[in-house]
Amino acid sequence: MIRSLRKRHLQIWTALAVLLPLGIIVAWMAIPKYPMQTLLQPDAEKPLPEILKQRTKDNYIVFIRSNRQRSAFQLEWLNKKPLTWPTATIYKVQKGSTINNGILIGRIESRGTYRFALDSTFQIANFSKDQLILYDFIHQQIIDTINF
Repeated sequence: MIRSLRKRHLQIWTALAVLLPLGIIVAWMAIPKYPMQTLLQPDAEKPLPEILKQRTKDNYIVFIRSNRQRSAFQLEWLNKKPLTWPTATIYKVQKGSTINNGILIGRIESRGTYRFALDSTFQIANFSKDQLILYDFIHQQIIDTINF
């Protein structure tokens, strides 16, 4: 190697020795900080004290709960076994009616206990005329019907 070539060779290797670690550090610092993963389902509400109605099936138990004054109602869904559907929704419909006329109560997934506050349109006396429908919106089919 001639002298000018050795000098150029040294400059290139020195630049690589400085720039390569510097590039690694800059790339590491450029990684974005991801937020903590949050669940789509809000935190479970506390169960209301009184159980007004209850239905037990092989895979789950459904409770209609109320406070002592009967001013607030709650639907509690307890999965005993993991559901075989990835996600499902619960609708309240009148008996003999279709899901299009139903009121969406909430969404459940394969495991866990879910509690949904029921609004003022829900009257416990009308539950003999109403039913709950468990609906798989991915496959667009009714999974189960719950009569009280």
